[in-house]
Amino acid sequence: MPISTSHAMLQPPLSIRAIITGILFGSVLTICNIYMGLKVGWTLNLSILAALLGFIFWRSNHSMFNANKWTLIESNIQQTTTSAACSTMAAGLIAPIPAYLIITDSPFEYWPIVIWMIAISLLGVCVASALRPVMVNNPRLPFPAGIATAEVIKDIFDNGQEAKKKITALLIAITLTLSHRFLFPGSIKLSLGFSIPGSGALTGTSISAKNLGFMLEPSYMLLAFGSIIGIRSAFSILLGCLIAWVGLGPYILGQGWEQAGPVDASWFDYLIDWLIWPGVSLMLASSLTSTLLILFKTKKQNWLTLNWHWQEYTFLAILTPLIVALQITFFDISLFAAILAVPLAFIFAVVAAQVVGETGIPPMGALGKLSQLSFALISPGNVTTNLMTANVSAGAAAQATDLLNDLKAGYLLGTPPRQQFIAQICGIITGCLVSAAIFMVLIPNPATQLMTEQWPAPGVAIWKSIAIALTEGLEAIPQSARYAMFVGMIAATINELLPLILKEKWHQYLPSMSAMGLAFVLPAQISIMLFIGALLAWALRQLAPKWSQRFILAIAAGCIAGESIAGVLGSLLQLM
Repeated sequence: MPISTSHAMLQPPLSIRAIITGILFGSVLTICNIYMGLKVGWTLNLSILAALLGFIFWRSNHSMFNANKWTLIESNIQQTTTSAACSTMAAGLIAPIPAYLIITDSPFEYWPIVIWMIAISLLGVCVASALRPVMVNNPRLPFPAGIATAEVIKDIFDNGQEAKKKITALLIAITLTLSHRFLFPGSIKLSLGFSIPGSGALTGTSISAKNLGFMLEPSYMLLAFGSIIGIRSAFSILLGCLIAWVGLGPYILGQGWEQAGPVDASWFDYLIDWLIWPGVSLMLASSLTSTLLILFKTKKQNWLTLNWHWQEYTFLAILTPLIVALQITFFDISLFAAILAVPLAFIFAVVAAQVVGETGIPPMGALGKLSQLSFALISPGNVTTNLMTANVSAGAAAQATDLLNDLKAGYLLGTPPRQQFIAQICGIITGCLVSAAIFMVLIPNPATQLMTEQWPAPGVAIWKSIAIALTEGLEAIPQSARYAMFVGMIAATINELLPLILKEKWHQYLPSMSAMGLAFVLPAQISIMLFIGALLAWALRQLAPKWSQRFILAIAAGCIAGESIAGVLGSLLQLM
């Protein structure tokens, strides 16, 4: 329950140390989301991890700094700052921005990209500010991630010893992962050993497991990420992997639609140009259908509406001309399309808030694709307009949902909303500055480094493919792949509609078509490791349910943080 009104009037002053702590942790944890985004196409909401780290740091060191005891509201402010920094990936850095750089063969310019990301993210803050009053007072919109964050923060202050145990597990996981990666930087790859006889154009040859990417490549991060996404999503990824790389891959080569690579190498780069199309169709149809179903089933009285005050009008009056000017100046977008991107961002943000409020699942994939489709109709044939205007609407919506979850947690904890807005803005500026710098150094040449086995960057591949298909027409898609796309869209749509006629007990057995589609654009070894991680976590939950509930998430977060940091540092050292 939120605090009482009388207590809420006695608002504590904004904690500067909470903001600074959030900025420092945000600077480090942003690395995790960049690394995961470029590896597997997903990022994590790091609010709970941020809260745990801030708590243990200040509770352990407050006497050293001669400081007052760390408070519950400070923890929420620090977590909001850190979460905002990590969520700036949604402003386009791991999807539309690199896709634009690759298609237009443009260089990465640091300050224009930073300013662009900050402007988009601040537009999301403006939307969240307008939605906050109806969000925090609507019991039918629980915002599960926000409630979970509030419960964890309450729990660690009520039960400090338990929090210390979880933090200890997290720190041990980070230390072991970092140590192992630095002591043994080389990657171990073990082929699964099978082979498939070639047919058609490859008659008389064999296709090895290594050619198709079926190798075991131990990765703490992938195992941990698999344990978080759950057995259903991981099984769907494995199923998609088998269909794409064992079923379609050899068939594509046999038909001569794509050429085989060297005998003793992975053929990921040779097959991805074809497989990406059915993969995108699965993700597109699944995410759009599921999002529309959620909105269709939502009762009218549960719908969020904008609640405007002078602050929102002022903020929007400043941001709108800025965002319009940036689109025209940086990307040569027409005035009409540039202006239209702003109200469309508000519409998509309201839709995203509705879905996240009810389910806790941000529909960013669906909204990104829907944004591209909208601007393909408005400005047909213009790939830059398609990418960067859609970047505005989808990016602002993603940032708004992140802040809405934090505001829900703040409401339950009694944190003044104005302080959370300040924390969010500080986190946004930090995240944009740090993430753009890391990306610029880590990926100096997106055209040759991304959409490869080392950096699959599924988000980049998806945005790039959709932009090309929508602006250049079906001629940009291999004719053979168009049939696969059609089949994929039909299958995904039927799969999302089946829960309407099946009994609820059967719903858990339906695959996630979005996860299956993702496997089409991931190297097979990544899909395999995600599945193994989910399977190990599922087995642990069966054998030791209480221990697993207490520690699996903490250990997984530590492994992800440790390997991400080690991977980025290792790549930077290699470049130097």
